[in-house]
Amino acid sequence: MDSTYLKKNIVDLSEEELITLGFLGDSELPFHHTRPSLTHLVDAAPGIKALVEKVMADPAHLGTVTCFMVDCLKRKYASPFSPQDAMGYPASPTSPTSSAAEIYSQFSNDSDALTVVAPNLISKFEMLFWYHGISADPPKLLWRSDLETNPFPIPKPGTRFFKIPTKTAHGVFGTQLNAVWDIVAPQILASMKAHSLKYSALKTVRFSILEDGKEETFGPVVVWIAVLPNTTNAKAVRDATPDILQILADAQVTGVVVEWYEGLVKRLAGPPLMRVENHVSPTFGLNHPFNTGLGIPIARESDNSQGNLTLLFREVMASNGDPSNRILALTNKHIASVDTTTHYDFDNTDPQHILVCGERCFARAFAEIEDAVNTGLRDVVILAGELAELESKAGEQKSTTIRRLKNALDDKNEDNITLQDFYTEVDQEWKDTNGRRLGHVDWAPEISVSVDECHYTRDIATFTVDAAKLKNFERNIVDLGNQYTVRELEDRFWPIAAVRERRTIPANLQLPIRRALPPHLVNKPDTEDKNGEPLFIVGKYGNSTKLTFGRYSGMDAYICTDSGLESREMVVYNYSKSSGDFSDYGDSGSLIFTGDGDGLAILHSGMPRGMHNHVTYGTPLWWVIKQILEKYPFAEFYGITYTLD
Repeated sequence: MDSTYLKKNIVDLSEEELITLGFLGDSELPFHHTRPSLTHLVDAAPGIKALVEKVMADPAHLGTVTCFMVDCLKRKYASPFSPQDAMGYPASPTSPTSSAAEIYSQFSNDSDALTVVAPNLISKFEMLFWYHGISADPPKLLWRSDLETNPFPIPKPGTRFFKIPTKTAHGVFGTQLNAVWDIVAPQILASMKAHSLKYSALKTVRFSILEDGKEETFGPVVVWIAVLPNTTNAKAVRDATPDILQILADAQVTGVVVEWYEGLVKRLAGPPLMRVENHVSPTFGLNHPFNTGLGIPIARESDNSQGNLTLLFREVMASNGDPSNRILALTNKHIASVDTTTHYDFDNTDPQHILVCGERCFARAFAEIEDAVNTGLRDVVILAGELAELESKAGEQKSTTIRRLKNALDDKNEDNITLQDFYTEVDQEWKDTNGRRLGHVDWAPEISVSVDECHYTRDIATFTVDAAKLKNFERNIVDLGNQYTVRELEDRFWPIAAVRERRTIPANLQLPIRRALPPHLVNKPDTEDKNGEPLFIVGKYGNSTKLTFGRYSGMDAYICTDSGLESREMVVYNYSKSSGDFSDYGDSGSLIFTGDGDGLAILHSGMPRGMHNHVTYGTPLWWVIKQILEKYPFAEFYGITYTLD
């Protein structure tokens, strides 16, 4: 979809525009010069068409429904075959920005788009597609010096099937320009300034081009210049180009092309982790992968191996006595390092970066947000229909129901706008790997079961967290998410004591971790089941299985690997057959906790059989903290108390 339509309300568009967008219509729309969107090639799906007709018929209640919301639903339920398939362009599964096929379908019949129209010096079609393929949302060409000698292929008006050349950007090595770049680049900058041009980037590139039915070819070396948006025009950069070519010629550099576009350099440090939302927010639960609650999904940047952040702590003073303000995170060694048999301390020449969300986790989180948008849209249409039917039969006895329906509809419309903004924020700020860098590994000792006489598994690592990421962090809390209500959680942790003893879960579903459960209490359950049997229910929030419940065994397990390595482990069993597995691959590093906010263990392994796992193993949190304090003697755990004996 054309990005200019994303926030437009459906009720503000003409029928022609809705047909063009694929929201209405059952036949091809003829071309009209008066609209920016010119033709569509696919009939609207009956469900989409019916939904849009309901929106158009009820602007009072559904006036805030946007094109983005409908397009989100349309893409989810799109036909397996579309013009995108015919032309070789897959529609983006995650981005609300325009796909090449959609833009092509809008401009292929527009004579104005296929020819040069003042004040532009190139056609709108070439402007949009010259850099097709270098990114999901490539920049628009402003001007290029080989415009006359290297024509861009343009379809004839009315062409329905046309494959646009695809480009890939490459580095430039071993050319005449390489040898003199440090000399000519300052001269080019001075020349641009003399022409009153405000540049944002001067660089070199070579593009490979893949055309339909042909072998991939490489184009010439390009001096690629980005100017600040909205500061100049095609004529100005065209007039500045001869001076740049002359600078190159004077340096004996020939055959180089100068290309211009608009662009702004932005730092790619990434946004801070989000705050944990209140349970009444429409983004509650959905922003879990990106917020400061414990169980943050993480991944090794080198190979995308995924796990979880256990907890955060700060170093008040370095071990040598120097002041320190570092914030560090705890996870598993096998999550932080590929090689688990060797010791690693931070090495500036070999930094090991940790990301928020691996690719699989991000894709799943993004799909969940999209599903929430789709569900919200369908919900408001249903509510509006129910309200309209009641109002047509309004009577005194229905006034309360109508009022409640109106309130629910208003709330849902407001939620849908919030979800659209949230979708856009995640798409723009979190999709890129650079934006998801959380920190770098600081300390990752080899996995060992022989640290002391306890023989617990030391499978731990720490990484320094970028302070900018923790703008919204206050303390170690578990975001319990949106899978269960407060009452359901209380009944899981304390089937009897929730009411009998007033054991409670925080109303905002944000559970502070108050202490590492001390050794003398880990085998002393303080609640019972409905039959009076001792009960020790624990939870964890993991990358793969999210919030799950299990039954702590009460006694350590003694395990031996297939290589003969023996250790002691804390054990958690699945809550029940119907509840699913307590843990799965990708849940390593999760904090195992009680409903009271006691940290029990750091999860590191299980015993899978087939597609399921029936036992989960972990190392006691009190013992892990003891190891951390030996490395960081002045560590402070944001209010988590502990006893080490």
